[in-house]
Amino acid sequence: MQLMEFCYGIVTATEVAYYAYIYSVVNAEHYQKVTSYCRSITLVATTVAALLGQLLVSLADLSYFYLNAISLASLSFAFLSAFFLPMPHKSMFFHKNHIPETPQATVDKDTTSEAFSINKQPRCPENKDVVKTSVPSQTLPVCQSAEPQRHILLQLCKDLKECYSTKKLLYWSIWWALATAGYNQIVNYIQVLWNDRAPSQNYAVYNGAFEAAATFLSSVTSMAVGYMKMNWDLSGELALGIFSAVDAGSLFLMHFTANIWACYAGYLVFKSCYMLLITIAT
Repeated sequence: MQLMEFCYGIVTATEVAYYAYIYSVVNAEHYQKVTSYCRSITLVATTVAALLGQLLVSLADLSYFYLNAISLASLSFAFLSAFFLPMPHKSMFFHKNHIPETPQATVDKDTTSEAFSINKQPRCPENKDVVKTSVPSQTLPVCQSAEPQRHILLQLCKDLKECYSTKKLLYWSIWWALATAGYNQIVNYIQVLWNDRAPSQNYAVYNGAFEAAATFLSSVTSMAVGYMKMNWDLSGELALGIFSAVDAGSLFLMHFTANIWACYAGYLVFKSCYMLLITIAT
């Protein structure tokens, strides 16, 4: 279990890199939809897994060992499929796309200014004069830094300062850290709570079925975010406050009730609200 939790922590940390990859291969106008798609399809897969586990244990009386074997095979397939994902053509941070080739006869002042709006600050001093002229027929010279590692480190420091000097981003990051920590605690130990309320040796347990139901509801709420036409600057923090309070209420319900069905209901509310909020935050 300790080894599993260690590996789970590493995998969870790579979610940041996963979303960075997604955002580097799609245009910015699609960010809202791809975020909801990625979150919801992950939850749909979890729903199928939980439902399959419940059916295999309840109807086929399958040993838990085989559930672990199925999980291992699924994760191995996911690992191999990652090698077939398309490589991004640009980095979000360091290697911006260079200006594509443009015929000299079709270049005017408007196209020049539009082309250079992609990279408003030239990286190399010797290329500053190029901005004042027209776009050449060839691609612009590649900026060759004498100390690329130092340049990258300085860029990271600059980005870090710029990001966390923004109060709104700082508030959302704090909420994200606290909410994610709480969520991981709940999903890792909810089975222990359910077993305390209804011991498996004395009751017919439906943990897998309700895990599937909670995850399915979460996938619906995550998908819905992709189609919401809202001003998140105005309503985002309000949504965080309201649904965080609902989550807190569901946790109190699960703690103080001795009824297993009330615990199941509280978990349904908790997980669906959390996934709605984390998709908004992403």
